Amino acid sequence: MEERFSKDEQEQRRLEVYLRPVIPASQMYTVSDRRNAIRPYVLSIQIDLKHNRPWRCEFCTKFARESVWMTSEWLQLKTPSMVSYVHLVCNSEIGECAQTLSAINSEMQSLAGAPPRPLPKLSRNGTKYPMAASCVNCNNEAKESRKHLKQCNRCKITRSCSTDCQKADWARHKVFCKTVKEVKWVWA
Repeated sequence: MEERFSKDEQEQRRLEVYLRPVIPASQMYTVSDRRNAIRPYVLSIQIDLKHNRPWRCEFCTKFARESVWMTSEWLQLKTPSMVSYVHLVCNSEIGECAQTLSAINSEMQSLAGAPPRPLPKLSRNGTKYPMAASCVNCNNEAKESRKHLKQCNRCKITRSCSTDCQKADWARHKVFCKTVKEVKWVWA
């Protein structure tokens, strides 16, 4: 895993997003309660990570169509926190890229002192997942469309191909958008 990252931050490519979702105090009694309260939120925001560049798989040259989230949690603290690492990959279940991803997951769990936790399996059923460089609403990923994707003015992350698509997705997107406190793009 070490060779994937340079010790010099300038040679890394990543998006850092600081989120502050509100979790009702009534759901914060135990670590398990906190985990159960935050999981639906984390699952609901995965669609919001969009870009106008056609990302390639982190491990090969194919287009990335799956976002795999690996999470480290410190929910037992007075101010609970969680860090999610999002890996854009071509296939998270089959092939060399899936094996590499699984090894990274095992190493993360080991470093966190947590028992091994398998990666979530996607429901494939013939589904073709949209690229990160697609509209959040209509999933249009045509090359000419990617050039014109508009970034959400508030969160600076989510992309849509038109004002109509942005408006159509707003009811869903605003939950994520309102929790974004800071966005930082780090490029090689």
